[in-house]
Amino acid sequence: MILAEGQKIRLRTIGVRDLKTAVAHKYTLSITEPLTDPVRARQVYDKTGFWTKDSGASAIESIAAEDTGRLIGTLQFYYAGPGIHGLEIGYVLHDEEDRGKGYASEALRLFSDLLFAEHPWCHRLQLIIETWNYASARLAENCGYASEGVLRKAGYSSPDEPSDCFVYSRVRD
Repeated sequence: MILAEGQKIRLRTIGVRDLKTAVAHKYTLSITEPLTDPVRARQVYDKTGFWTKDSGASAIESIAAEDTGRLIGTLQFYYAGPGIHGLEIGYVLHDEEDRGKGYASEALRLFSDLLFAEHPWCHRLQLIIETWNYASARLAENCGYASEGVLRKAGYSSPDEPSDCFVYSRVRD
């Protein structure tokens, strides 16, 4: 099912055909748990289709003529945390050669608008970005997200030494 379409990309629900590609990339399907095992990913897909009122994952698909239908990344959403009236978003483009072409910024803008439209109770969307990821921080700012500070030792890179992360948000009004 198509969720939104821009000039370069289309957001759609994830299908069975996407599972092999999606599970090959760490954090691509991290809705309630990192889904890197194909069998577990299929079980979750069969149960939820990776889309519920509380969490979901969307395919980022190229719509360029020479590339139509290619899965280039995913976006995910889930509750931001207890006491926060909002949702957290994660995103990834799978291949380095797809980065810097405007795909992720178009996808984040479309996805943010979709989440605000579908969740009237949601007053904020937030992104947690590891401090080493300057490109993602710039992307967040270019998509209307404001920097709110740093969460120390909150990153995902290493369980032995979690990295510091920026917090970015976009609010409804």
